[in-house]
Amino acid sequence: MPQKTFFLTRRYSWPMLVSVGFHGSLIAGLLFASFNTSVKPPSTPQPIQVVMVNTAPEEAAPAPAAAPQPEPEKIPEPTPEPDVQPEPPPLPKPVPVPLPEPKPQPKPKPKPEPKPKPVKKVEQPKDTPRETAPQPTATPSASQTPSRNTAPVSQAPVASAQPSGPRPLSRVQPEYPARAFALRIEGRVKVQFDVDDSGRVDNVRVLSAEPKNMFERDIKQAMRKWRYEERKPGKDLVVTIIFRINGGTAME
Repeated sequence: MPQKTFFLTRRYSWPMLVSVGFHGSLIAGLLFASFNTSVKPPSTPQPIQVVMVNTAPEEAAPAPAAAPQPEPEKIPEPTPEPDVQPEPPPLPKPVPVPLPEPKPQPKPKPKPEPKPKPVKKVEQPKDTPRETAPQPTATPSASQTPSRNTAPVSQAPVASAQPSGPRPLSRVQPEYPARAFALRIEGRVKVQFDVDDSGRVDNVRVLSAEPKNMFERDIKQAMRKWRYEERKPGKDLVVTIIFRINGGTAME
């Protein structure tokens, strides 16, 4: 038992000695170095030589360019809302006005060839005999009067049958209307009229007309030119005028 203990101390003693020696030498070296630096006498200061040199003035560094200021952001102006106008009320639909139907225009008809106008005979007033004694033969008969009229087939008007009525001096035959002649229309018109003191026809009235609105205007225009005896006015005298295509006009 005592032998083992000795063996162990002998075995572990030499490394410890090496370690202790190493550490001891290290500590001694550190102590020597620190003592040498601290005990070293201070060196005498040596004079310092100073040389004055005029250095060129340093150019002032250019001032840094001012950084461009950022442009302020443009705020878009608010667009005004368009005024909403109220829709106008719908206009009433135009009522279509019926156009008058155009009247059919009559086809152009060939113009009748102008016929030579017959020579109008002017009745010469006869000298009326003085009222002495009533003679039945002095009154002209109905058969003698048509020969004096301008119409080829004309009879004595009603006025000639009256001794006291006016006697015709000039009776112009009415012209045949061109429209009636073109349509080959014959007619018969009965008129009533008055005669004033100067022998002119006045107050013409159409009693009957066949056909109507065809011959009346031409008859009235012709009767304005008729002349009767003056100072013998007449009332409600009647005459009938006949229009024939082949025979012209005639008065009854």
